[in-house]
Amino acid sequence: MKRLIILLPFILALLVGCDNHRRGDIQKVNLRQEWFANASYLGEVVAINETDSLNGLDINLIEGADDVDPIKMVISGNDKFGVCGADRVFTANENGADLVVIGVVNYINPTVFIAKENLNVRMPKDFEGKKVGVFTGNNTEMIYRTLVRKAGLNKNKITEVEAPFDLGSFIAGAYDIRPAYIFDETVSLDKEGIKYTVVKPQDYGVSFIGTVYFTKRSTIEKEPDLVQEFINSIAQGWKIALNNPEKALSYLAAYNKTIDINRERASFKAGIDYFRGENGKVLTSDIQKWKQMGSDLKDLGVIKAFDADKFINSTFINKYHDKN
Repeated sequence: MKRLIILLPFILALLVGCDNHRRGDIQKVNLRQEWFANASYLGEVVAINETDSLNGLDINLIEGADDVDPIKMVISGNDKFGVCGADRVFTANENGADLVVIGVVNYINPTVFIAKENLNVRMPKDFEGKKVGVFTGNNTEMIYRTLVRKAGLNKNKITEVEAPFDLGSFIAGAYDIRPAYIFDETVSLDKEGIKYTVVKPQDYGVSFIGTVYFTKRSTIEKEPDLVQEFINSIAQGWKIALNNPEKALSYLAAYNKTIDINRERASFKAGIDYFRGENGKVLTSDIQKWKQMGSDLKDLGVIKAFDADKFINSTFINKYHDKN
């Protein structure tokens, strides 16, 4: 008994040491965003505040910028994970990168086409006889070109103009129809009290995916446990954000104190369904949509080849959902 009493302090010290060692095992990883802080960060800001540590991680969420490319930062090894448009991952791979999509932010691309309500633009056919704003080189142009082809529109009956990103020229009537994000420009128009109609490309067979989480193939091969921990953290963060948007918005406001949180609240409300994942499973998307998107990008001449099994790895998010 005396021996046990004597050893007790040493046992406690050992246990404390083990606990400190576990804390020391927390691994810090960078997640590089493509754009400035907005409502599409909500799952991630929950993750960095609540769920990353549960999975042994300390995720450093780095805000996007005009002059920093998340693809280049991941390829260089500066950042472990990145967020960008799915089409950008495929074009990067076409140019020699070896990147893999491991989850989706928007399982449906949030690009839509808007027109003022008085123009009565309800479907793609109504684009004919109208002046359409185009963002050349932007992924919205790929969606527009695919929509025109799949809807069988007469391109000779459409007047295309290069549109500025600013909504001012659209509001002023410089052109009739423009691409928009369902949770961005529509919110601005609502705020101004301007009535508009929306054409959703996915209703007409355009199966583009939105933004995605990606990493290098070598990271998947060499650090699969890390990738799983990352996916678990982000998936848990999005589930919380979808169930409790106000909590997530409070984290977003703390992450970037300059944003208009009321606008981001309206933005998330407008686009919440785009973040839910295929069949309500966050970070997931239908492989057939990927294959269709790859085929459409090939038809546009954006890429020459597309191998869904090589470019998309759903095993990590599937494993998460199998256990939750």
